[in-house]
Amino acid sequence: MVFVNDMLAQNSTPATPLAGSAFAFEPERIEQDLRQHIVGQEQAISHLRRQFNIIKAGLTDPRRPLLTALLLGDTGTGKTETVRCIARSIHGRDDAFCRIDMNTLSQSHYSAAITGAPPGYVGSKDNLTMLNEEQIAGTLTRPGIVLFDEIEKASADVVRSLMNILDNGHLALASGQKALSFRNTLVFMTSNAGSRQWHQTRWYHWLPQALQAKQRSRIQQRALYDHFDTEFLNRISCIETFAPLAADSLPDILAIHIAELNQTLKKRGVSVYFPPAVIQWLAGSSYQQHFGARAVQRIFQQQVMAPLATTLLALQQSDQPVQLLAQLDQDTLFFTPGPAAHPGSQPVLKAAEAKQGEDHD
Repeated sequence: MVFVNDMLAQNSTPATPLAGSAFAFEPERIEQDLRQHIVGQEQAISHLRRQFNIIKAGLTDPRRPLLTALLLGDTGTGKTETVRCIARSIHGRDDAFCRIDMNTLSQSHYSAAITGAPPGYVGSKDNLTMLNEEQIAGTLTRPGIVLFDEIEKASADVVRSLMNILDNGHLALASGQKALSFRNTLVFMTSNAGSRQWHQTRWYHWLPQALQAKQRSRIQQRALYDHFDTEFLNRISCIETFAPLAADSLPDILAIHIAELNQTLKKRGVSVYFPPAVIQWLAGSSYQQHFGARAVQRIFQQQVMAPLATTLLALQQSDQPVQLLAQLDQDTLFFTPGPAAHPGSQPVLKAAEAKQGEDHD
């Protein structure tokens, strides 16, 4: 007996594999870079990886931007740094995106900064806009990137001027003579909406971790819909909530700062080693959940960079590599020259080493 499926298989032509993606970036590489530089945001990074898989596979709506993502969370949790990291992974430079600081557009008439001056006004024929067309358009193999940073601080009229971008991937300038295309663009927005309300809820500290996360998400969602028009939020394809900075994330963040510092000093033949006790002290000094990773950066600048600069200025010129050892004396950090690191050694403390023996309670 011949079954229908067998007949179809005999008469059909062999299936051909899917053609390669038009985009040169690799979602796996983007995810790896994000996990290396963005600490404590595993869930948000996993969700973004899925979005890049969709883009890479060519399954996006050709009438809209490739991605419209709202990154929601406290200050200093890595939202803007995430966009920088994505730009670096795709274009090779962390400034290869158009960034619009929406806190500078707090008045309704500032919508002209986005859409350009309307006919009859000064500059209308020049089609002036804060948007960088080249960075938005991207290339045939690499998408453009635009970031509307701190979008909740812009006026409602400015935010509404973005709705056409999210809806059909075009922004017609007010002069009517030119339109910008966002159909090959990754559109990111960041917002701190709900953060203040959450931190004003004093009793949340007594909740278990899971209930904290659920209550926090509820407050943030309510703040979003209180602040933004529903039709605007409905045009956003991806809303990712960034978790607050946890105390046990600090060693990893400090390790990133130390790695960047040693990379800067490498050209001078200098490296700096931070023992676990120093890492523990820095972590204890810099944990301020309200300010996130920016507090870590501020403490690192004050407690590490200042005394290190004094030591470097006092060092004598030498053709031999120098390794500096970070030491503590009555809650004051200082650096002493030590023997140069032998080839293959790692002067930068790994995050796993920094966590050993550390108590965050």
